[in-house]
Amino acid sequence: MPSVDVLPESRDLLLEMNAGEQGPAAYSPLIAPPGLWPIDKLFIIYIAITGFLLALSVRHRPTAWIFLAAHVAAVAFILVLSRYSSRPALVVRHWYALIYVPFCYKEIPYIISALGLPGVDSLLARWDLAMWKSDPVFWPDALQNPFLTEFLQLVYFMFIPSVIIWGFLYWYQRPSREFRLCTFLVVATFLITYLGYIILPARGPRFMDYAAHHPALQGLWAFRFFQGGLDSLEGWQYDCFPSGHVAVTIVCAYAARKLPRLIFLIYCIFAGLIAFSTIYLRYHYMIDVLAGALLAMVLILLGRSLYRMVSLGKPS
Repeated sequence: MPSVDVLPESRDLLLEMNAGEQGPAAYSPLIAPPGLWPIDKLFIIYIAITGFLLALSVRHRPTAWIFLAAHVAAVAFILVLSRYSSRPALVVRHWYALIYVPFCYKEIPYIISALGLPGVDSLLARWDLAMWKSDPVFWPDALQNPFLTEFLQLVYFMFIPSVIIWGFLYWYQRPSREFRLCTFLVVATFLITYLGYIILPARGPRFMDYAAHHPALQGLWAFRFFQGGLDSLEGWQYDCFPSGHVAVTIVCAYAARKLPRLIFLIYCIFAGLIAFSTIYLRYHYMIDVLAGALLAMVLILLGRSLYRMVSLGKPS
């Protein structure tokens, strides 16, 4: 018989089925394709792009060499890890994004500062004004209520925990091939928003001078604690356009359709609350929220095709 070429992801699926992996990744044999996975290639591409931007700044910022060395080490770790197929190594490969994504995020303000990029808060505010003929960031002022403020700040604070919980739910309830696909979509969403932060650096409407002319948000007991905690964790960030909170929660909600119905409904409601909280709490401009929603829709529609294309290393 003539030989038949099997695509990497198809081979992955056949191996899993032959190994009897019908259950969740946490309990079934981790049978995965050899070599670099799509998420590995995604990180390498992102690290190469940001590394190039850092290289442009080394003449003025010698400390950029430290970041460049970290980039080389990060890529080397991915390449070395891709050579191992033991279960511990495969578990690390499925979860190393938990470390890589935060480091990519924390690097953003340094890149913006090193390149001397100007903030564009005024531009985003003008776009909002041009689209809506008024400033939509302050539309919820009429709804201001200490209980609502407290609740929405807690919702906003739960963004990262919700993504981690989503990952564990997938790990314990879905096969590893589905876990790899969906984590690829979520990580791609994060990294694309980070590039957006570099292209259009903005801190958010609550840092604009005109915010002082509107009633200050007042919570109850933990509002200042959660807000201060986020500010301390994030530092001096430029993370507005597009809204990563909105984009990632929509993608997570879409992927949660494979989880029990109650969990899916919770993530859908959570995505809606996140979108509203970003405006109510003045973290984002309306244009950020719309751009985040659009990014999520594009990745939901094209993400699986992109995953296959990256799996093959050529257009499919």
